[in-house]
Amino acid sequence: MSDKDEIQKQKILLAIYSKAQTAFLKKNFEEAGFSVVTANDGIHAVQQAASIHPDCVLVGTDLPVIDAYAFSRIIKNTDYLQDIAVVIGTPDDNENFSFWTNNCMSDASCPLSTAGSGNIIKTVRQAIEKCAGLKKGGKKSLTSSVSFIKLLGDAYDKELYGLYVTREAYKIETQRYELKSLVQAMKKTLRSIIDFDAFSLILKGEQLVEIFLFSDKLGAEETEDFKQIARTDFDARSKTIGGNNWQKSQKLEEKFTPLHEGKDKNHKIRSYEKFPLGDDAEGDRPADDELVYTAHLGLCKDRLSNKRTRERIGEFISIYAPIIAKTVEFNQIAEAERRVEKAFSRFLPPSVIKGIIKDENSFGESAGEKRQVAILMADIRNFTAISEKNKPEDVITFLNMFFAKMGKIIMAHGGTIDKFMGDAVMALFGAPESYIYNGNRAANAALVMSQAAKEMDTSILNMAGKEFRIGIGINYGTPIVGALGSEEKKEYTVIGDDVNLASRVESLTKLYGADIIITESVKKDIDAVREAVREKELPVTEEGSIPHLIRHIDNVKVKGKTHAVRIYEISADRNKYSESFLDNYRKGLNQYENGNFKTAGEYFTLATEERPDDKAAGELLERCRKFFIEKPKDWDGAIALTRK
Repeated sequence: MSDKDEIQKQKILLAIYSKAQTAFLKKNFEEAGFSVVTANDGIHAVQQAASIHPDCVLVGTDLPVIDAYAFSRIIKNTDYLQDIAVVIGTPDDNENFSFWTNNCMSDASCPLSTAGSGNIIKTVRQAIEKCAGLKKGGKKSLTSSVSFIKLLGDAYDKELYGLYVTREAYKIETQRYELKSLVQAMKKTLRSIIDFDAFSLILKGEQLVEIFLFSDKLGAEETEDFKQIARTDFDARSKTIGGNNWQKSQKLEEKFTPLHEGKDKNHKIRSYEKFPLGDDAEGDRPADDELVYTAHLGLCKDRLSNKRTRERIGEFISIYAPIIAKTVEFNQIAEAERRVEKAFSRFLPPSVIKGIIKDENSFGESAGEKRQVAILMADIRNFTAISEKNKPEDVITFLNMFFAKMGKIIMAHGGTIDKFMGDAVMALFGAPESYIYNGNRAANAALVMSQAAKEMDTSILNMAGKEFRIGIGINYGTPIVGALGSEEKKEYTVIGDDVNLASRVESLTKLYGADIIITESVKKDIDAVREAVREKELPVTEEGSIPHLIRHIDNVKVKGKTHAVRIYEISADRNKYSESFLDNYRKGLNQYENGNFKTAGEYFTLATEERPDDKAAGELLERCRKFFIEKPKDWDGAIALTRK
């Protein structure tokens, strides 16, 4: 074999304690074209690695004195040896070794099975190829104890320093994701490494971030010059086409007092260093999603020449840069969540908003489902007339005040605002978030809304002497719930007959002169609450949440429907009507349902004599007079309404 062939052979160091295993592997590697050197303990292995500089070291986990994991860290933490590929040879495929092999800086690991020498050689070649791009180191003799101890000290110093910086960064990161606190911790650690006068860390991930730390002895001109130099270096590093938009960067700047007063009273930056160092600062244009960073150090003294200090600063920056980037990203997400919460807080309860933020699909991508929901419709009475008598800007101002007040009441009762429709509002109780007794919640919300409307300050409007009032209709059913719309715009809403019925019931408040009308399904939910209190399934305090007055006012077939719906007026005022009025109205309605219009009319007459302003009693009295003359065909106790 020629000297040239010998030179081209790949060299492998077998650092394995077992002589039999070493001999077996030596034979196989030589047959595969390798030049093989051996070592049977850790000290000998480190000395051999330094003196012959092999392409790869295959080190067994049974290596004595310095074990395989410590050996790997020594090699990889030594500048002129770190290009040597290190493969950890484990006894078998036992996963108990995986943690150590994954955390000792080795390039690969494989089981040292005598039956799998082919796989061992393959793994070694892959590890050599992996390290082929690293800067080639040199050879050194470690025959003296001093040189050997110095190598060990330097290697472990580098690793311990990295662990120290990581620990300091982690301590502040685990306290809170707050950029200013993190930068203060970074400043403290950096000043323990070097007494600097100006420092900048510029990074670009999701956002462009600039961090500047300046001695309070530096003038404005010095700091501005330093910033411009740092930005120029970052532009070159990031290779952003057209440069970076520094106007839109997130900036954080802090001043500090130097640890030691220098001899130069002019406080001019004399030396400047940028990081990453050397080859790490070069390369192709980074990918759009890659974190790019540069750091910049300024000193009011001679140029920094200590290689060890420069390496420490480089290590320091490589640890802090991704942590700061993640902190900025976390704060951006948190701020976005706060904006979402603020935007939706007028329409949704806080618990619903948090649920939407945590689960992106819980709102916008809902596939649709049927759900028990109470639908509340509220509408301002005589709004057209109010609009005609007032300036548009005054009407809008008042509407915003009105909707704000109604929205707070709705959310306080567990409801969500579905939409605003001109002068009307539609609210849901049971979607997106459902509670027990949604119908009763909606009824209580309606009572508070009605009273709040009466107390609204209407001084900016010309009301033409009329009282400001609203009409509210509530239905409890199983509409379809989901996100409807196009790709560009969707809204979470409900659709179906139950929604239409709520709208029809709201319009009936005008006909019957009632502030709030509910359907029988809502009344049943109210009755269920009353029963639960009676059976002590709910605390007695819940009894106060039940409407004090529930008055059956009619049975109707709304437009487009053939089945009858019982409708009720509710009120928080238990003394709104006298017992005699309610008794006459109940008796009249009972006779009316049975088709006894003459008798029914007599009771309604008594009711109207007591309460001539009651529109419901007047409406049914007129029907009784009409139906007494001509009884409706197929009368079933419910009137078919032909208007909405």
